[in-house]
Amino acid sequence: MTQIEGLKDHFRDANPTIGIVLGSGLNNLLDSIDIQKKLSYTDIPDFPQSTVLGHQGEFVLGKVNDIQILAAKGRFHFYEGYGLDEVLSIVKVFYALGIKHVIITNAAGLMNPDHIPGDILLIRNCIDMTKQTEKMQPHTAVLTENERKAALKASKASGISLGEGVYVWTTGPSYETPAEIHYFRSLGGDLVGMSTMPEIMWAREHGMQVYPFSCATNWAAGIASQPLTHGEVNETAQRVKHDFTHYILTLCKYIGDA
Repeated sequence: MTQIEGLKDHFRDANPTIGIVLGSGLNNLLDSIDIQKKLSYTDIPDFPQSTVLGHQGEFVLGKVNDIQILAAKGRFHFYEGYGLDEVLSIVKVFYALGIKHVIITNAAGLMNPDHIPGDILLIRNCIDMTKQTEKMQPHTAVLTENERKAALKASKASGISLGEGVYVWTTGPSYETPAEIHYFRSLGGDLVGMSTMPEIMWAREHGMQVYPFSCATNWAAGIASQPLTHGEVNETAQRVKHDFTHYILTLCKYIGDA
């Protein structure tokens, strides 16, 4: 039995329509849903393993408002030693299970002073500083109008304000220097992080609707005076988890009913 066949067998009675990738510090987003089944990454043969603080490493099947979702608590990064295939493992599972809508979240550094840490930004486009997506289709990095409309309707319905921004993808694991941040900003970047972009592009290339969000958890290097820490990322994510949870669950209901 192949890895995908094994996953299909484990979730054989399920029919999720929405897949969610949860970023650093955002795992509590699932606290209020009706959980039906869990599957640890460690129980999937040859599946990558999460090694980053805040990434628990499991799939969670559940329901919200009678809409079945499959969430991935923890993703994979190049700086963990993984290649592109491993980085894309989660969205490939979503695709294999027939999921049509993918919500992708991350914790990102904020470069645009028009926003503040704690803001939720819809990713409207991406900049690849890794050169790992050169074989992908460039237009799939761009938010579609239908995706934007759905995200904004959920914002209005939930009462949670939503910004928009361009996400700059770097390999990590170190934070960027102030000079690098200045350069990224000059290119039009608003957010910077170490994930997400290839997931967005691969999912859209394979016909899925993608709703990508960054929780701006900290100022990028050189924007504020205090040093950057991963603890600050998780602390801000915890502070805004109620609003982010309310927004994502509202979005699930909207796209699940569409």
